[in-house]
Amino acid sequence: MGHPGMAGDPAVGRLAPAPETLALRPAPMNRMPRIGRRALLATSALLGAGGAMAWWRWLDRDDSLARARQAGVLRVGYALEAPYALLNPLGQPTGESPEVARAIAQHLGLRTVWILTSFDHLIPDLLAERFDLIAAGMFITPERAALVRFSRPTLRVRPGWLTLSSRPLSLDYTAVQPSASFRIAVLQGSAEEALFQKRQAPQAGLLSVPDARVGQTAVLLGQASALALSLPAVQAMALASEGRLAAQPAMGPDTPTQQVALALRRTDTGLADAVDQVLASFLGSPAHLDLLARFGLGPDDLPFPP
Repeated sequence: MGHPGMAGDPAVGRLAPAPETLALRPAPMNRMPRIGRRALLATSALLGAGGAMAWWRWLDRDDSLARARQAGVLRVGYALEAPYALLNPLGQPTGESPEVARAIAQHLGLRTVWILTSFDHLIPDLLAERFDLIAAGMFITPERAALVRFSRPTLRVRPGWLTLSSRPLSLDYTAVQPSASFRIAVLQGSAEEALFQKRQAPQAGLLSVPDARVGQTAVLLGQASALALSLPAVQAMALASEGRLAAQPAMGPDTPTQQVALALRRTDTGLADAVDQVLASFLGSPAHLDLLARFGLGPDDLPFPP
């Protein structure tokens, strides 16, 4: 795509990166000091109406980037789903989304603190300020966009199926209808779960699982006929299954294409703008393409232009 690398970006300062940290859900960070009611009223009276409005604007201004830089930390939440987020042999987070988040943190001069949670808790934990950014292969949907601010898209993906190698799924994507005898495993809170719920799939036909590993096990044990997930995710699982599982792209003329992005709180506009500035020069760069190749992805998986 011809994008330049990140080095020398004048819009966002570059500092030396610091070590990474794994952590469990930390306590929320306070955004501003407590201000007594009397002191605030007295100050407003002294400043007058115009001064009081300026005071409130000062209180409400977004300082998310300044707070992250003062702490020297970017807290990243993730849920396990290869190739978007997984653990390396040393137990450290890796995958497409964590590696993109790591590159952003390094560019901003921040060390990363990683918080593992389940996929359906990612947005609630973000809104509860347990971390600052979601890096977990999250699809952009209108429902999620009403709750969080998505970054520039980092990937474009098609849906797929994970099945037993002996029982491939050949139906068009829009024709698949779960039932008690043909159960489909879906991640809790996923776009796939929402899609089948919109189709009014019977409850007995859906098996909601907390993460991709549980969904894979359900297919292996015959508890589900297929796992509905993104094509890169099911391809990664099939590749590691020693031939027991098969990955198939979802077929049909109305098969949706999804875009993946990082997610931040809607109020953290300063931090979100800095993230997007880094991504503008990083996505499609040689460093980014090398990153994608490590997880079986390539130029065809790059997102649509923002």
